[in-house]
Amino acid sequence: MQKIFSVSQVSKLAGISVRTLHHYDQIGLLTPLRQQDNGYRCYGEQHLVKLQQILLYRQLDFSLEQIRDMMQAPDFDAVSALQQQHALLLSKLDATRQMINNIEVAMTIAQGKQNLQILFSTLPQDKAAQWQQDFASQFTEPGEYDAVLQAVGNVSAAQSQHLTEEFDNWLAQYLPLLALPVQADAVQQQVLQHLAMQNRFLSQMMSEEAYEGMSCDTFLYLTEALIEDELVQQMYAYYDPALPEHLYEAMMYFAGHSFKPAPEQYRFIGLDKADSLGEG
Repeated sequence: MQKIFSVSQVSKLAGISVRTLHHYDQIGLLTPLRQQDNGYRCYGEQHLVKLQQILLYRQLDFSLEQIRDMMQAPDFDAVSALQQQHALLLSKLDATRQMINNIEVAMTIAQGKQNLQILFSTLPQDKAAQWQQDFASQFTEPGEYDAVLQAVGNVSAAQSQHLTEEFDNWLAQYLPLLALPVQADAVQQQVLQHLAMQNRFLSQMMSEEAYEGMSCDTFLYLTEALIEDELVQQMYAYYDPALPEHLYEAMMYFAGHSFKPAPEQYRFIGLDKADSLGEG
């Protein structure tokens, strides 16, 4: 004897609402039996098999009309229909992946803008706004500034805040040393700390796994920026007019007397990799 299920029982078994089952009945997709004594809807085991097919096709993004037409057609080719739906889903998947990628890029750019605000947060508001504008104006090619913001956006807000605090602490240590010659041990120790900060920030922007460390050429490029890049010079001079030139000379001394003779010793300074290399 065939087992009979009520609407509520089928609803619980299939994990769909009673309203959905009523709708399937109304559009002729899944027509139930009717109990003779009260006219209530009921379902047999063959209905459950058919319902599982319907739910499978719905998961594959077939419309209810498509499912009804397919299941009612005497010459229905399930393989062909599934192949067509497979191709459609793949095309939607590509579009979805592109949308996700666009959203992730937008999120990273937004994070980059937020990070710049954090990095400039200890400066007067008018100075911070002007320097951020000047920084952006350096990138004239389409998409160039967005690419920079993406890199800065790879750094978390917490890391940006930590860098800001670290730089302020470094300033408090370096500014009292401006009267000393650049080769003084105390000055050179602060140059090393400055290098470690730069290294950490670059590794966070590029992802620590892919970052290959600070080369001496990169260090020299960043050193030259202190006197050749007007924006960098202005930012350092804000703290003390003598700072850009003194730090430039101190970094050049460090490059010639420490970095160039032993580049691998300083490549990952300030990073966890430096500790692992030292242990090796």
